[in-house]
Amino acid sequence: MKLVRYARVGASPDAGRAGILVEGDLVGDLRAAYAAYLIERQGDPQGREIAVLRFPANWAQHLAIGAVGRDALAAASDWLSGAERDASGPDGEPLFVPLSEVRLDAPAVPKKIIAVGRNYLAHLNEAGTSLPMSIPSSWIKATSSLIGPFDDVVKPTVVGELDYETELTLVIGERCRDVPEDRAYDVIAGYTVLNDISARDVVRRERAEGNQMLGKMFDGFAPSGPWIVTRDEIADPMDLAIRTRINGETRQDSRTARMIWSIPKLVAFLSQMTLEPGDLITTGTPEGVAMGHKGESSWFLQDGDVIESEVEGVGVMRNRVVQEPAKKGGWQW
Repeated sequence: MKLVRYARVGASPDAGRAGILVEGDLVGDLRAAYAAYLIERQGDPQGREIAVLRFPANWAQHLAIGAVGRDALAAASDWLSGAERDASGPDGEPLFVPLSEVRLDAPAVPKKIIAVGRNYLAHLNEAGTSLPMSIPSSWIKATSSLIGPFDDVVKPTVVGELDYETELTLVIGERCRDVPEDRAYDVIAGYTVLNDISARDVVRRERAEGNQMLGKMFDGFAPSGPWIVTRDEIADPMDLAIRTRINGETRQDSRTARMIWSIPKLVAFLSQMTLEPGDLITTGTPEGVAMGHKGESSWFLQDGDVIESEVEGVGVMRNRVVQEPAKKGGWQW
């Protein structure tokens, strides 16, 4: 299944719904479908109210419901599969909306985004980085940096070296801790794409002070989506193509098989702290980032550039870079 968080084009930002991609070009309304299932098949007069609880717009909240939520998802999906494409829900709302008529948001707004870095050898080499590599490199990325898979990436006025990092991203499906490697996939609900946008010049200034924060966490520095692909849809997440194109030019082209730390090892290491349903774990980016380009022209992102971030079997995001207007207040660099 491909699970989306969406709103009709022109709707208010708080009008998000939980949906499922149907036939590649339709979005099925899971809340309306589940309400119809409960009322029409189960005879439950409180179907509308229950459906709201089972299908909040944020998939992190749905995953936190646990087995009850999974059962509701199966029932709603089954109801949609048997419905006519012009069918309506209990309140007359359409059960299906063309994908072209909706805005997709980041599917999960988690309690935390755990970003993994330095996980592809060729990326380490292009960055000229030499490390012991005795444990995975990771940090927390602010959830305020999340934006949708087709939203604009705003380039802050202070940033001169804006970079891209396409990454396969894990969506945790249950509360867990100290997960052994052989159980790692059991706690993964699915996969999405996340672009760990980075301000390289800001990161350098922060690291000179012994820290790293804003260079990875400005608003909009984590486009995510376009959906969550459930775990059962991906036969081998450790062998997927991962690519980035800038204005149609391929910059990154690798495979997840080249990770230094595998998905099971990352989950085992990071679950030494409690992982919550909906938490996102990025898995690192391969070579081909702007920072590693030694050519005559700069690869750093500029106003108007279009970033395509793709992971095979998961999806493609397209984000346009726009320059932030000059600031009149706040911190002056």
